[in-house]
Amino acid sequence: MKDNRLTYGEIIEKSKEFLIRKDVPSAKCDAEWIVSFLTNKKRVEIYLEFDNYVPQEQVAKIRDMVVDRGSRRPLQHLLGCVEFCNLKLKCDERALIPRPETERLVEIIIERLDPNFSGKILDLGTGSGAIVLALCNILKYAQGTGLDCSTKSLALAEENLSFSGIEKRVTFDTFDWLAGKQLEGMYDLVVSNPPYLSIQEWEQSQPEVKIYDPKLALVSEKEGLQHIEGLINVVPKILKEGGIFCLEIGHGQADLTRSIMDKSFQHVEVLRDLSGVRRFIFCRN
Repeated sequence: MKDNRLTYGEIIEKSKEFLIRKDVPSAKCDAEWIVSFLTNKKRVEIYLEFDNYVPQEQVAKIRDMVVDRGSRRPLQHLLGCVEFCNLKLKCDERALIPRPETERLVEIIIERLDPNFSGKILDLGTGSGAIVLALCNILKYAQGTGLDCSTKSLALAEENLSFSGIEKRVTFDTFDWLAGKQLEGMYDLVVSNPPYLSIQEWEQSQPEVKIYDPKLALVSEKEGLQHIEGLINVVPKILKEGGIFCLEIGHGQADLTRSIMDKSFQHVEVLRDLSGVRRFIFCRN
């Protein structure tokens, strides 16, 4: 009788080959994550059991999730969470999946602040709450506010807050900075990862982005600059003297964004992400 069982090594290889045929980026890595998640083993543990058989009751679940990933559903949605700055955040179609570039933005902010920073942080366009939750998780004396125009995103942010352990220091609320309304309060640090894709860039994006990430969180008019320009109008009125404003921007937007910000802020600085792209702008009021 033929043995239909599969070893960990075999199921990873078969999954990888299937995902490659579906043009899935990082096919091998995604296959490892799926097997790891469904067998409740760390990825390194899988390779320690490379020639051992996967329990039969888990094989079908792995196959189903691999097929789902082959449809280009994001891995983070399949796993239901994403690791971001040592936080495990719930992740689904209600908000943008937190990106490594944004994680780098948080790291740069932390590098520039005193560990005992006790000021007020505002995250405009908070989405899943990733930025403000990560900052307040690291900065134990900071107070944070996350604002977004999407009630669906805010519901997800509230869920992430509920198991963060910092519920007393972070709040979320509704706000659309393009609506012309004035914000109340003054902040020591304002941070934003706004929509910055043009409609053309969005149309050319990968299915994981175009189908599953909310378009509202990605696309901005004026060739991707409308939301950035809106922030530059709003932030000077709510940023304390000497306060920091930091912004994530799209590829090729650095020079124009900096020229606009030079009119309203001091010490405008463009920084690169880990891929060398001029991705972040830091400045002071």
